[in-house]
Amino acid sequence: MFFKKFWKKSPPNIKDIPKEQQSSQNHLSVIIQDFWRQVKKSEQSLNELELIDIIKNINKLLDENQLDVIAEITIGDTKKHKIIFTADGKIDRFEYVMEITRQAPDLQFFEVEAFRQRTNNVDTFVIKSEESSFSLSATDLLIQYKESYRKISIGIRFAKTIPEDMVKQAETMALIYLDHLLGEYDFAVRLESIEFLKTDHNAATIPANQFVTIFDRLWKEDLKHTGVLNVQEDQWIVFELTDLKILVHRNEAANSLVGHENYCYALNIIVDIDSKEALSLVYELEDTINLALRADEQGIHCQNSFSQGVRNMLWHVGNKHSALQLVQQITDRYHTLSVKTECEFDPFWRQYLRWVECHQA
Repeated sequence: MFFKKFWKKSPPNIKDIPKEQQSSQNHLSVIIQDFWRQVKKSEQSLNELELIDIIKNINKLLDENQLDVIAEITIGDTKKHKIIFTADGKIDRFEYVMEITRQAPDLQFFEVEAFRQRTNNVDTFVIKSEESSFSLSATDLLIQYKESYRKISIGIRFAKTIPEDMVKQAETMALIYLDHLLGEYDFAVRLESIEFLKTDHNAATIPANQFVTIFDRLWKEDLKHTGVLNVQEDQWIVFELTDLKILVHRNEAANSLVGHENYCYALNIIVDIDSKEALSLVYELEDTINLALRADEQGIHCQNSFSQGVRNMLWHVGNKHSALQLVQQITDRYHTLSVKTECEFDPFWRQYLRWVECHQA
């Protein structure tokens, strides 16, 4: 039994939080810790409630702590219950979902999971409209697919006639269907684009229930996003964007981690270079940071760019807080350099994939 989306909550008044706190990783961490302390304190009493009341109470705590995500509950795999945290389609809240689950304490009665996972019954899964008798099953959706910017783009065609006044609703239901088919994270992050095709479109398509296997094969075998960090050696390629006057070094070894849920933060180290001595120090700084982040697979060096005397070095890391602490400790040793550090949540790897069409390895 799976309880979800029956609990309607009003969004938190984010405007009440100062902007500097909204963007602060420390602030987010504090409110998440407060949330978990409250859950831990009430765990025994929560466990004695019916499932529907458990999830009402947990969502109430999320709301009170201004964590704009939703909790759902089902029977656990190893414990009595499993709490699933979902952004419910709000991609800008994926970071909240991931940080909440990352900081979860050890609970006696509850497992914790990030994002809605794929449905297990692909062949029999049906989604029904709450407003009419309209429904969609796996054979009602036909998928066309292709590689695009090192991700996957798809076209969707309906295999049955859709009444004209139902087209928009059918398209929305199709997207919800794919969200369940691929899982919340993969659907949002690993699809480059989605297009609804005309019924007379001649492109080859496959039923939706066959697409999951092909999707995984494309991602891992064709696009080489294996999810395995290559600890052996980097694979740098160099190209110049003449119109922009930018020289780019891209590490193709990082391609294996594109879209990986454990490497969602883009860390940029930006340094002004005004002399050979400064350039030498930047190379040394780069090597030091690279070695430190590679330890325990904390992050991977993805890309460097150079333009107008500024070198921008990009890593993808898993834990923003610890990565920034580590980088700060290292950059403090290079006080003669003008160093700027930026770290943003980027599960899409937008910076790394920005110029993939300019130079394919």
